[in-house]
Amino acid sequence: MSEVEEDYSDYIKYMSNIISLGTVLAGFTLTTLTLLITLLPDPSQITVQVTLFFLAFLFDTFMFLTGWTSIHILYFCRRVPRLTRQMNILNRIASACFNMLGVAIAMIFFFSNLNYLALASAVTWILFIIVNYATIWKPFRKFRETRARILGKAKSKERDKD
Repeated sequence: MSEVEEDYSDYIKYMSNIISLGTVLAGFTLTTLTLLITLLPDPSQITVQVTLFFLAFLFDTFMFLTGWTSIHILYFCRRVPRLTRQMNILNRIASACFNMLGVAIAMIFFFSNLNYLALASAVTWILFIIVNYATIWKPFRKFRETRARILGKAKSKERDKD
């Protein structure tokens, strides 16, 4: 490694731990939400619904932060493969699956006859999708499209030096 290059491996390891923590907390939140709905005798009480909405919002937040951190790490990788058609399809499917997890919570509420809570949860999820697109997906696509050109220029400069 040359003197100019910086080593981000420690930071990448740290951020990987943050991703793991966010994933575990999102899973714990979803499990807690599901258990509360199934074990409480009357989940239609307003205090229970406020608690369930808070847990749904917390789940969406953990998922957003996990996704953002996952993409954030990519910016510190020196070697990023070209954006091929297969990689583009993989990125789109992964993003869609990641974002569709919010539908599960709204459906759980809907099937538990908590229609207003399902609606509020769906609206919150849609807002998170919009924020996700603006802060994660759009910058990620731009990065993936320009990264190959930047690396190509750096390689040609290295060859010119030799």
